Amino acid sequence: MSNTQKLVALILLLIQPAIFSQTLSHNYFEKNREVYFKIELNDKSRLAELSRIISIDNFAAGEVYAYANENEFRNFSKLNLEYQILPHPGDVENVQMSDDLKSIEDWNVYPTYDAYVNMMYQFQSAYPNICRIESIGATVEGRELLFAVISDNINQREAEPQFMYSSTMHGDETTGYVLMLRLIDSLLTSYNSDTRITNLINNVEIWINPNANPDGTYRSGNHTVSGATRYNANSVNLNRNFPDPDDGPHPDGNAWQPETIAMMNLASAQHFVLSANFHGGAEVVNYPWDTWSDLHPDDNWFKYISRQYADTVHTFAPSNYMTGFDNGITNGYQWYTISGGRQDYFTYYHGCREVTIEISDSKLLSASLLPAHWEYNKNSLLNYIEQCTFGLRGIVSNTTGDFLKAKITILNHDFNNSEIYSDSSNGGYYRMIEPGNYTIVFEADSHETKTIENIQIENGTVYNLDVVLTPDYIVPVELVSFSADLNESKVSIKWATATETNNYGFEVERKLDNSEFEKIKFIEGAGTTAGPQNYFYEDHLNGIISDEIIYRLKQIDFSGDVNFSNEVLINNLTPNDFELSQNYPNPFNPATKIKFSTPPQPSPYQGEGVKERFITLTIYDILGNEITVLVNEQKHPGSYEVIWNAEDQTSGVYICKLAAGSISKSIKMILLR
Repeated sequence: MSNTQKLVALILLLIQPAIFSQTLSHNYFEKNREVYFKIELNDKSRLAELSRIISIDNFAAGEVYAYANENEFRNFSKLNLEYQILPHPGDVENVQMSDDLKSIEDWNVYPTYDAYVNMMYQFQSAYPNICRIESIGATVEGRELLFAVISDNINQREAEPQFMYSSTMHGDETTGYVLMLRLIDSLLTSYNSDTRITNLINNVEIWINPNANPDGTYRSGNHTVSGATRYNANSVNLNRNFPDPDDGPHPDGNAWQPETIAMMNLASAQHFVLSANFHGGAEVVNYPWDTWSDLHPDDNWFKYISRQYADTVHTFAPSNYMTGFDNGITNGYQWYTISGGRQDYFTYYHGCREVTIEISDSKLLSASLLPAHWEYNKNSLLNYIEQCTFGLRGIVSNTTGDFLKAKITILNHDFNNSEIYSDSSNGGYYRMIEPGNYTIVFEADSHETKTIENIQIENGTVYNLDVVLTPDYIVPVELVSFSADLNESKVSIKWATATETNNYGFEVERKLDNSEFEKIKFIEGAGTTAGPQNYFYEDHLNGIISDEIIYRLKQIDFSGDVNFSNEVLINNLTPNDFELSQNYPNPFNPATKIKFSTPPQPSPYQGEGVKERFITLTIYDILGNEITVLVNEQKHPGSYEVIWNAEDQTSGVYICKLAAGSISKSIKMILLR
């Protein structure tokens, strides 16, 4: 070999891509947040091992493309596998950016972060009757996680399916970011002019999140997406950070990130039926499961909707777009397994059905190609939303009209949490499923289970099935309060119900000392109602003498069945002493309450019983001048109270005198003006 040949060989050796002997410094990760690299891997069985250590991005033809943060890369290095450091996909120079809303609406540029936020809120301002913007939280660096919510009744949770699109949880996969902004614009501007879009907005509550990881997208600052990273600002892959059906709550070993928590809270607060999240780096519709080899019970249906998306794309795209894998679709686990993905989280833990749609081989796609990708996908995007309007649907309530959160199971079909639940706020449920004849089981706490057979489902059709469940034990009347209060010689009896079923009415019953209960009044009931009802009756004692009185309610159904309430006791009805209590408040201005009691008048005739007394209650000034007479009449034995309003009197000391024959008592009262 000549010297020249040796020199060329040496140069070629020096510029060869780095292999496993190369190390990356701490400063590298401080600067870059993550590393992108390729691994030669002929043994596919090792993918699961690798996926637990690094973030696999793609696997094809024996090559693994992956990302890693510093800790992940150190652990990967221990495997002694050959690798090649690659240019980061987000390191694209001369990215076409704009902060002008008008130019962004040409859809061939990327928005600055501030322009993105302004555009989202502009949608709300321009279309307040069908759009509102929801900020579900903030990122590590404080950027907003925004959703556009689109519905014909924008401020009302209706009995209609909730649908979600979300994009760019990997911050350097930006094609879906702009396509989602354009989809929002297209839906809003086409409402009431495009029949298909109008029907969608009238029948589906649509949630669209253009960017689920703005810290990654705007890694280099709010002015550019150049330098975008896959991971968030804490160097965590958000699509490995969710609870996993197989690997538990923290499959990646990291704490849940703010972006993850925001999505988890949203999933709990809403009732999403169908969703998709958009990625880049491949062109394929990826359906569950990602975490294990088991097929989802609705695997055939997942294939059908994935096939519908890809086949519609093929109608509008070049012949080489989205044609890999199984002609544009793949089961996640068969591609490569991951843990902690959002797709499996939404599908397993929340009864939603989610797929992952990879829409461009290039992650940070040239902005000039964004309009073309919109044309490839726009019809598929609408088709996919429409899927949640097909299948089995209805409202679950009970015999009193309450909406229920019911578990809805396809008998001999469902497992691995594929059952769904109705929405407790409106009773609505939506079950998409492949064509067939099914038996459906409806279950709710404290209600009898209902099984309905021979439900025939066809593709692209709706089967409406409203279901009413019967409580295990129907309480005719739900009594929430019952009280009796003595005031002078009257007892105020009050009760309230939360619900009533077949309620004819109430008999108010009274029991004196050791006697039996007797009916004293019938009060008509409200029949059947789910709303609260309040009742009142005043029992005038009219000289009744008893050490105690007990009241109860006898509730009567139209069928004649009866139920009794608890009992309420009134005691100390007959005072033993002649009493005048200190007024309250004292000092007072201008009114005060005066309480007094009078015992029975002894009878000179044996066996005649007690008598009324003639009572006077008089107010005097400090000089003994009579100011007013508050009571001047016969009174049954009992306790009383009166109000004296001294509005016309001057400040000073006043005397209140209670008299009955030769018996009298007095108190001093102070009026302060």
